[in-house]
Amino acid sequence: MNFNSTSTLRLTVCFSVILIVSMTISCSKQSVVEKGANNTASPASTYRPPNPAPTPVDSKISQYPVTMIDGGTVKISSLLGNNKVVLVNFWATWCGPCRREIPELIALQKELKDKGFEVIGLTVEDPAADQEKVRMFMQQYSINYKIGFSPKEMFLIFNGADPRGPIPQTFIFDKNGKLVDSVKGLRRDFKSWVLGAVNHALNNS
Repeated sequence: MNFNSTSTLRLTVCFSVILIVSMTISCSKQSVVEKGANNTASPASTYRPPNPAPTPVDSKISQYPVTMIDGGTVKISSLLGNNKVVLVNFWATWCGPCRREIPELIALQKELKDKGFEVIGLTVEDPAADQEKVRMFMQQYSINYKIGFSPKEMFLIFNGADPRGPIPQTFIFDKNGKLVDSVKGLRRDFKSWVLGAVNHALNNS
């Protein structure tokens, strides 16, 4: 056989193999992408309520008035229930993880307010010393939900009497004021978790 013909044949075979392999890899990538796209699950379908159910928050929380950012005072019991799913978020202006949650809380309030949902942020700061600082913080972040100051005694009740409890802490209550779920600290999937818990509460209370 002629050497040039043999070389040409080998090159042709090699090129064909490379082409087939390349096409196979490309098809595999396309299949993976489409599979991932088709298998995207909604927060509602992936959320699993806690089992056993969370312990109800002690009714003593109603004893402590909450000072709102506008200077008025309310009882926490008047903020819960009222045929709304309510998210109570304990936070502070100096808390880095709290700051990371705030844009998601703003988005949740905007997206779900017409579905019977409300966010209430309760800072653990001092209403006498920090009211102006909190007010400026609200303006800086364009916070669109209610803000108040949590009495220390009430935060201790929410936190299981642990004075070293972390913030942020988030509690979700159903339309009847019953605790649905809670989380201490920052969750990486925070918004997805909230959406799942809220949808569960809206459909089961």
